[in-house]
Amino acid sequence: MSKQTIRLHQPTPGNGLALDPLQQRGRLRLNLFAGRSLGEREFDILQSYTEQRVAPLLSAHAPGIVQGFEVAASEVPLKDSEASDWLFRVRPGLAVGGDGKIINMIFPLDQYWQDQKTDYLDRRSRTLEPISKIHGIYFLTARRELEAVDKSGNFAACVRDELDLLRDARIETVTRLSLQAILETDAAVAAAKADKELTINRLLAEHLQTDWFGTDGAVPIGMLAVENDNILWFDAVAGRFPAKADANYWTFLTHTSQAIQQHFNGWLLADAADRLSIIDSFKLAYLPAAGVLPSLFVDDVASLPKLHWFPPHLQLEMAPIAESQVHAVIERELPRSAIDLEKITGDRIRLLLAVKDVDYRADLLDLPLADRQMEQDLYRYGQRAHNSWKDWIVQYDSLFNNLQQQDFLSTEGKRLFGSIPEKIDTEAEGQPILPELFFSRLIDSSRTWQTAANGINPNLPAPYTDSIPAQPADQEFDWSLPPASETNGLLKQYLDTSVAIDNTEQLIDDLTDLLALYSDMQRSQRQQIDHVSLSFTRLAGGVPGDGSGLAVARWMPDIKFATKKAPEQ
Repeated sequence: MSKQTIRLHQPTPGNGLALDPLQQRGRLRLNLFAGRSLGEREFDILQSYTEQRVAPLLSAHAPGIVQGFEVAASEVPLKDSEASDWLFRVRPGLAVGGDGKIINMIFPLDQYWQDQKTDYLDRRSRTLEPISKIHGIYFLTARRELEAVDKSGNFAACVRDELDLLRDARIETVTRLSLQAILETDAAVAAAKADKELTINRLLAEHLQTDWFGTDGAVPIGMLAVENDNILWFDAVAGRFPAKADANYWTFLTHTSQAIQQHFNGWLLADAADRLSIIDSFKLAYLPAAGVLPSLFVDDVASLPKLHWFPPHLQLEMAPIAESQVHAVIERELPRSAIDLEKITGDRIRLLLAVKDVDYRADLLDLPLADRQMEQDLYRYGQRAHNSWKDWIVQYDSLFNNLQQQDFLSTEGKRLFGSIPEKIDTEAEGQPILPELFFSRLIDSSRTWQTAANGINPNLPAPYTDSIPAQPADQEFDWSLPPASETNGLLKQYLDTSVAIDNTEQLIDDLTDLLALYSDMQRSQRQQIDHVSLSFTRLAGGVPGDGSGLAVARWMPDIKFATKKAPEQ
């Protein structure tokens, strides 16, 4: 006797049933009881009801990969053929699409590139932007679709090639691989061919705010570059976005860490000679805001740290951090932005040195070790400053030596200066202090530091517990004073010469007046001589100009004059 079953296709209202019949779809549930048949229609109603109830729980969940979906891709030979093709092998996993629906794959998935290419071109042909070939950079995505099982219906259900041969469902949910375009340009392909890691680094850093999860439910699981339908490379990390907040930043950090690991081979470089060349050959355009960098980039952390690889425009500082706090700091600081290594944007980086929790102290770098190189350099800089000061003193004496206040009472002195310039010889502006005095004052000033409360160097903090550092042995130092100048300065000579020039000009003026008086006297004498000559001419009975007067004048020394007696009357 066969068991009778009851088929009831009318479901009962579920929780939150709306009045609108269209809104009731998916909110109807089966009233299950013993003896009722669970056919295809009933199964669809039950599945739809479950999805509608679960959908609100996933609406607030971040899209991305929850677990699994690791992709291995390589070029393999085709069966029974001499040709080869790329094979993408995806492991089972769980993901949440951009539409809030779950993509659950419980069996591995293998798919060849030719199948993916054909499927993608068919999809693009049904859109507004059909293409004839695949050319650019793409995401490899996993999407959930419904697929009809018994399309032809020419065979019985018992002979179907399925896991459950007795199931009478006509459609089932499947997971397919597809492509999602990122950049379909020749420039993108050229960059991908030139440097894979650098191209991915730029792409992830410049699209940190881009939402890669479409409303169609596709989830990226890898990134590949294609040139004219031929795959250039595939990266399983660059296109893998975790199902949590700030997924783009975490993918950026993961790829950067992978690029560092691959370039430096696990950060182990035995040959020190090639170390710097390998570091310099590592190229990135951006760094994540937080992450773990290889210790190869920093040398001599215990004394004087030396940094490698970082561009000179970045402002760097160092601080300690406990190992247990590293992950929390990365998670807090990562969603900031990318650090540009090529353009000057004013970025400042703090390098946190991870220290074991048992050795970590908040003041670990507050009291650094003495910088021996800086101590030697201070001596050298002090010698340069002392020599510069001595040269300045020599130049000062060559200009202003022996100047007195009365030198500026002259016209030229008043024009040049109002008073004698002061000779700068103070410690603040003139003669530098000697290094021994500098170190002594520095040690004395450190005595005021309150370090005894922490139990660190109760007397003096490090490095001031040491004595005054010695001078470098590879250089001779001269701290002697400049020799005193005995000659007058140029300004003194100038003012003295100006006074001498003024005196000479006055003497010339006086001599000019004297010459004028002498000329006047000569003119008077000439007039007197002319008058006497005229008198002599008259005396000789001649006329003016005949020379008789001069003849009488020549006879004057020999002429004797006698008194003429008056005639008697």
